Amino acid sequence: MNTRMKLISAFVGAGFLLSTTFVYAEAPQGSHTLKKGAGYVSNHVVHIPKQTQKKANHLFKPNLASKHRLISSEDVRLGYKKGEVIVKFKPNQSIKSLGLLVKEKGLKVNKVLDKNLRLQLVKFDDKKLSMKEMLRQLHANPAIEYAEPNYIYQPTGVSDPYYSNLWGLKNTGQSINGVTGKAGIDINVETAWTKTKGTTSTVVAVIDTGIDISHPDLKDNVWINPGEIPNDGIDNDNNGYVDDINGWNFFDNNNRVYYYPDEDLHGTHVAGTIAGKANTIGVIGVAPNIKVMSLKFIGPDGGYLADAISAIQYAKNNGIKITNNSWGGGSYSQALYDAIHSSQSLFVAASGNDGVNADSQPMYPAAYDAANILSVAAIDNTGNLAYFSNYGTTSVDVAAPGVSIYSTTPENSYGYLDGTSMATPHATGAAALIASASPSFTTAQLKDKIMKTVTKLSSLTGKVGTGGLINAGNAINGDTDGDIPGVPLKTTSISSKLDASSDKNDVYSLTLLKGEKFTVTMSGDSGTDFDVYLYNSSAKTVHSSAGIVAYSEKLNTSSETFTYTAPSTGIYYLDFYAYKGKGKYNASIKNGVTAGTYQDTSGNISFTNNWKLISNSSASGGSYKTVNYSEASAEFVFNGTGITYYALKSSTQGIAKVTLDGTAYNVDLWSSNTQYKTSVFSKTGLKAGRHVLKIEWTGKTHSGAKKTATNINVDSLLVK
Repeated sequence: MNTRMKLISAFVGAGFLLSTTFVYAEAPQGSHTLKKGAGYVSNHVVHIPKQTQKKANHLFKPNLASKHRLISSEDVRLGYKKGEVIVKFKPNQSIKSLGLLVKEKGLKVNKVLDKNLRLQLVKFDDKKLSMKEMLRQLHANPAIEYAEPNYIYQPTGVSDPYYSNLWGLKNTGQSINGVTGKAGIDINVETAWTKTKGTTSTVVAVIDTGIDISHPDLKDNVWINPGEIPNDGIDNDNNGYVDDINGWNFFDNNNRVYYYPDEDLHGTHVAGTIAGKANTIGVIGVAPNIKVMSLKFIGPDGGYLADAISAIQYAKNNGIKITNNSWGGGSYSQALYDAIHSSQSLFVAASGNDGVNADSQPMYPAAYDAANILSVAAIDNTGNLAYFSNYGTTSVDVAAPGVSIYSTTPENSYGYLDGTSMATPHATGAAALIASASPSFTTAQLKDKIMKTVTKLSSLTGKVGTGGLINAGNAINGDTDGDIPGVPLKTTSISSKLDASSDKNDVYSLTLLKGEKFTVTMSGDSGTDFDVYLYNSSAKTVHSSAGIVAYSEKLNTSSETFTYTAPSTGIYYLDFYAYKGKGKYNASIKNGVTAGTYQDTSGNISFTNNWKLISNSSASGGSYKTVNYSEASAEFVFNGTGITYYALKSSTQGIAKVTLDGTAYNVDLWSSNTQYKTSVFSKTGLKAGRHVLKIEWTGKTHSGAKKTATNINVDSLLVK
């Protein structure tokens, strides 16, 4: 159905609208080339098509075997770019490993999408073979982990004009297009604003169409790249993008993040909901003091998977903690999943506008099961799930206002749009407020805070995972350290207060590495009985004993201590608990083993990937561990001022990579004569406290050694 978006001209000055003239969006003018895809823009019409997804087996969350599925009729319907595939190579493999396939089928690397994930965009001659045959041949090659089409994605907005009130921020029960709203059905943002309206250091990446960065309600809140000198034609920050002042246009591969009103309406509207400036004109965003980065990958006819991955990577490289993703529609993509998971950002995603249960008919990327995705459904101003909104208790997390949302549109105008696209930036804005108030929060804590502070609605029970509407006020002003996930533990010394009647818990989150020794010692005011507990990552709350792995709870005292060695790497939660009384407490934290010698058999050294124990009376402690395997490592956390690494040196040994607190060194273990218990790496004069040593296999050999001389080993470690 073709629909027209209503735009209302803005009167600059008094902060309200004096004109009710309707202005309709014109089609793009000029010589800009439109790329073929699943959507289109026709004259006087903005058409953002839904991707109606049919139930199909390949759309479910796949098992490992589905990585190697071939092209299906559903893939063809949803769309992909001809002659391009996304390829993930196995470690130490590249396009050169494909041999004759490169020459015969015209394969060439068009772009490295993510070096760490080994993802590359590969072009091939589609006149020589079909997409299905190309995938078949790639999957059969041992150098390939997986390959898939360069899918097309669409914005998830539905463009229907409705009303001029920002009911999503404050719903007083006002009438919207003849429909009386329900007071309080909003995100409670004014309560959040009593604490923060966001900070300029908080940046949200809008991965979407472009943004009209000159719009009066947006121009002051657009991110400016501090590493670039504008318009000098030089890549000043050496990130591969020239003059990327406000972000990047991956669709056209240039720094122009805004082209035409029709083309970049969607991203502009989304940006206004997130960060419309607090001023005397137009609208105000959920987080009106933050900055938005424009990462355009969608053009007039949709956007491609490769460009979406590049945008995600760009945001990651710039340290962006939150991204808004109001788009979807392609088939399951392992490459996109990997990119999202690797980004470590809070990936806020629109659940989709097909009105279906996304648990059984998923729309990606929102329906991926990556822990850092927050999937958002849409509700109307009465609190009901929007008729078009996807839902699902497993694949959709929360709901937000998404019907008749008024926001910025290009060329100094404002408009009304419906869609989960419009709900998503409400959640993104709330996340930005939380990040501004608690800048040390991790991605997991941001998501957890949003999900645990929703307003429960009966209309959402059984529809979204939390059963609730996001509540920015609760998220900002709630008891941050009263329950899991708590606040990040950033110090080795804690001084605080507890009250058994009103403030029973102080909860801190921390990451422990496998084998890491963790010691807590607490003391409290006389007359108090405070205890201390450590929970593992399975714990959901400190109001239960589930997940407790260590504790100290002596009666009638607050003098408590315990030591714990982590059996696996993960997030843990430290809970100081008031059993009786109220008063102050002090706690000291010590991470890592202390001075002494730690043999290769020590449980405090974490070995991964095929290390072998070799018994030998000449070695320290009568044995050493050795490995000759890709991605093998040994990790050790210690608390001291020095470390020495002892190893065997021989003609079968190669070069080890030794990393101490983030600084890497190459350590040569080769020797023509066998030498036991040899000091191969030593550092002294370290700052007292926690340090991390990591020893990794490299596959590299000593100059002049045999090709197979690539073993590495660990005999013992000495902490000073």
